[in-house]
Amino acid sequence: MGARRFRPLSLFLALAGCSGEPVFEYDSRPIDLQRAPSAPGGSALGATLARVKVGSDTPLFVVDTGSLLSSLRRGVCPTTTPEPVAYQGDIELLGAWGSQVPLRASFRGVTLFDLCAGAVGDADTQAAGVLGGDILRNFSLAFALPRDPAQPATMTIYSDLPAADSDLAADGYAVVKFNLRGSTAAATASGNGRPSLPSSRVVMRACGNPPAFAPNGPVAACKTGEVEVQAAGTNLLLALSTGHGPLVLSASAWQRLGGDAPAPLPGESALYSPLVANPIPAHWVTVSRLALVDGDSGDLWPGACAELARVRRIEWTLANQDSGACFQPCDVSGGVALPAAAYLEIGSDLHAAIISDTSDLIISLNEDFPSGAQVDGVIGTEALAGVPIEIDYITQPQGRLVAACDPGVDRQKCWAAPRCLGLSGAGQTHACFGLPPLGFAPACPN
Repeated sequence: MGARRFRPLSLFLALAGCSGEPVFEYDSRPIDLQRAPSAPGGSALGATLARVKVGSDTPLFVVDTGSLLSSLRRGVCPTTTPEPVAYQGDIELLGAWGSQVPLRASFRGVTLFDLCAGAVGDADTQAAGVLGGDILRNFSLAFALPRDPAQPATMTIYSDLPAADSDLAADGYAVVKFNLRGSTAAATASGNGRPSLPSSRVVMRACGNPPAFAPNGPVAACKTGEVEVQAAGTNLLLALSTGHGPLVLSASAWQRLGGDAPAPLPGESALYSPLVANPIPAHWVTVSRLALVDGDSGDLWPGACAELARVRRIEWTLANQDSGACFQPCDVSGGVALPAAAYLEIGSDLHAAIISDTSDLIISLNEDFPSGAQVDGVIGTEALAGVPIEIDYITQPQGRLVAACDPGVDRQKCWAAPRCLGLSGAGQTHACFGLPPLGFAPACPN
């Protein structure tokens, strides 16, 4: 993201090397990615696929932030599905698709599962394995996912993202925090132990189908204590998965969004997911827009949709300050506006697959945390087309999704809003939401 200083090609970085520990070597140069179809017959903006070196072959590997494990089948796939066996192996990522195929990353001595990868996106796109979150969580990963399928997608591996949230916000990036889920002590059906899987699944809070917003539209009034009352849209909890193309939602989440007929219709295409073995019956719809919202607003978390509505009201006030606009009472504490949370909003009728709440995919997203908030589905790469992102697993106590929009993209298709801090009094200025520096604005009467 931004102006990074690349390491020389010949200089690899090793993150670990003690006896028995995996060794990660990489040169922080872009790795070209192929895209799977988003769905059967759909756009070529689906799951991210990398070339890997396996002996004398260079098969495709799914790069999937949503998978808890990495896998590579040794030998021919059996006709039956055996219990997965873990072993220590190597993954070597190649950096281009042409005649020049430089080695970009080498992960040696990592835990791999002897599994056959399923089809990705459609039945014809097969992969030799999966590079999952158990390995990816050791890095900060920058993805370029162009809207034009003719333009190559890339992934760049970094050891960290040293920039502070405030510096990223000053450069125009939206920084949205996330938690990792999926930690489990794996075991086979026969009771034989397998290596424990670390928490590596990126889970984010989102607002689905919020109404369109423009800072030159009408004012949205909100009295003290009405933050949640004035919210619009549907709160969702979604996993970020680069192994999927479309947005995927459970049938119950789709119904909360106001949808009907969640069951697949005759002749509808199935969803092919790297997280499950068999195609999943799906009903295909569009979601008008989706906002990923950071939860740090300075007061109790009211939910993604309520937070998004608050941020929009604050932006409206700043945009109309010259006309005497004031902050709504529900957005004020101690006479000054609360900080406006960062968010990434993507729109333009997002392609979405609606699947059963009892499908293997939805169950797998929640089996590690059955008593907690339930994950409603996944955000795939088609939904993030034209949105350069960096998934910073390293920063603690929470990871960070750092996002921007491609230059010149219409706001209704993509809008990345950095966090906006409130001003404590007159004489101060701040620049937020792409507006020029503005001074203090008062609170409206309640």
